[in-house]
Amino acid sequence: MPLNKLAKIIEESSRDSARARNSVSDPSFLEGVKKDRRKALSSFETVQHALADREEVAKAKAGSGKAGTAKAGTAKAGGPKPRAPKAGAKRA
Repeated sequence: MPLNKLAKIIEESSRDSARARNSVSDPSFLEGVKKDRRKALSSFETVQHALADREEVAKAKAGSGKAGTAKAGTAKAGGPKPRAPKAGAKRA
């Protein structure tokens, strides 16, 4: 990955985190998140990039003819894998 692309990613995420810290106490933003989470959060550039990446992956899967039958969130679907609890962690 070129260094300037990495720097741009870091700069965008830094800007987005600053915006998130400012908007977390904004009542209109919180109401927007309650109503439509995807629309409210898409104001952040890093979220826009993540959504674009997801769409590209979905198009690639649909185009390959292997739509997959695994449930979302499982290892076969490419979802997050469950984490092992930390040693000494208390259970809720």
